[in-house]
Amino acid sequence: MKVLKKATPVPKKEKAYFVDTNIFLRALINDDDKTYTDVLTFLEGIKNNRFKAYSSSLVLAEVVWTLSSFYKLGKVDVVKSLESIINLNGLMFAENLDGTKALDLYKTHNVKYIDCLICSGLNKTKKAWTIVSYDVDFDKLGVKRVEPKALYDR
Repeated sequence: MKVLKKATPVPKKEKAYFVDTNIFLRALINDDDKTYTDVLTFLEGIKNNRFKAYSSSLVLAEVVWTLSSFYKLGKVDVVKSLESIINLNGLMFAENLDGTKALDLYKTHNVKYIDCLICSGLNKTKKAWTIVSYDVDFDKLGVKRVEPKALYDR
């Protein structure tokens, strides 16, 4: 896994995309044909270096929890799923969370704490970061959010 302690500054002309948990889950679970196709196209774009994409160990933890507790997958399948994410060519991991900022966001917004924690890491560079997610709660937190299909409808 390519881990960066702090997110590398992104040149102004190049956007950085943060990949949220639900993007990986939709690729792994395939519970909706339309979003599955959109997500696979986006992940293929990451693999082919069309997008500068990041995620975090927090997202990986959320994937593990959802696959094992909600979808009741066994550990072997969960490990295979994580390996497919970690080994995705072009995907990097940025670990720059700010617990204090996350708590402030959580106090003032009606959203999940984990979403606040993710946004806390994007806060300093939010003009350069766009979160790729189907979770509309990110819209309440003042970061730019797009769904995968929007990246191809331009």
